[in-house]
Formats: sequence, structure tokens, C-alpha cells
Amino acid sequence: MESYFLESGMSWTMSKVLPYLVMVLAGVVSWIVAKRLSKRMNKYMRWGLLLIVFVAPFFIYFLISPIYKGDFSNNSIEVERTDKNAELIGKKLVVITIPGCPFCLEAIDQLLIMKNRVPNLELEYIVCSSDSTSVNWYKEKGGELINVRLAENKEEMAKIAQHSFPTFVLVDNKRKLRTWSNDSFGVFARDEIELEFN
Repeated sequence: MESYFLESGMSWTMSKVLPYLVMVLAGVVSWIVAKRLSKRMNKYMRWGLLLIVFVAPFFIYFLISPIYKGDFSNNSIEVERTDKNAELIGKKLVVITIPGCPFCLEAIDQLLIMKNRVPNLELEYIVCSSDSTSVNWYKEKGGELINVRLAENKEEMAKIAQHSFPTFVLVDNKRKLRTWSNDSFGVFARDEIELEFN
């Protein structure tokens, strides 16, 4: 359901919230229907049934699509520009990663959705490694929409990421770098990035 709302052009935040509101509404409608059909039931059984019918849609959707701690976060950290991080230039969203990181690979799915929604968004994966083959894993999934390269200064990139991967970096030559850890790059942050490039 979340994908449907995203494809309809709604924000990441609304696409996350609306399905839960729809499930609450479904619970209310189910409760009204069940109340009419259960008039002849024992009072306690009836109220038990009504409670289950009301809560079930929300609970089932929550099991399918749980809300995690970082889903609504937008906790970025500003990083000063120095000669050591001079490879971060232009205006783009960079993902600092390491070889074989499953969370880094998984992030590509959301980034491709963002790229589809905001074609002006330039995406780049920087892999903290000296092994040139370590970029292939990410290139295969990102295709031509995500530029993937090795870090020029892998120690500095890992330091910017605070050795937590993936780390998302908003690069804009006119401002300080802004970084988000994987846990803090929630729907609010994604909406902010899309507005930045719209």
C-alpha cells in the first residue's frame, strides 16, 4: 500500500502514514458492520468480537509493514569541508559504503524510487576500498542511474561515515556536508532530499 501512495506522487511521509490511517478507518467500518450483525450474541462475546474486529486491520498491517525507530527520523550531522573530503563536490546525494554491505545494497531500492520521482537527483555510491572489483556488486543493482566508484581517500570517507554504513551525504558546494546514518535517514529526510532537488 505504501508503494501505491508513493507511485501516486505522495510524499514519503504521507505514504508511510496513510496506510495506517486507512487501516484505522477499515477497523471502524468493520466494527460498525460487526456491531449490527452481532446483536444477538452474549454481551461479553460481542464486545470481545467488536474489539478484535476494530484492532485487526491495523495490527495485521503493522505485522506486514512495521514502524521502526528510524522510519520518521531526520537527524543529520553537519561536516566541515576540508582538503581531505574535497572529492565530495557538486550537488548530489552520496552514499558512503563498504564492500559487501547488505544494508548498503538494500538502500539502492529506495534511492532508485527517489531517482524515478526526482530525475534531477544525482546519486553516487562511494566504496571505501582499494579493490576495484568491490564496486561491481553495487553497479549491478544500481545500473546506470547510480554512479559507483572507489573512494579517493577511504580513511576520510569512513571517518565522515563514523564507520557506520551506509551513510548518506548531501553534497552541495555552497554549504557544509550533511550526513545521515542509515537509522536516521527516515521518511522526513527523504522528503527533504527530494525537495532539495525538485
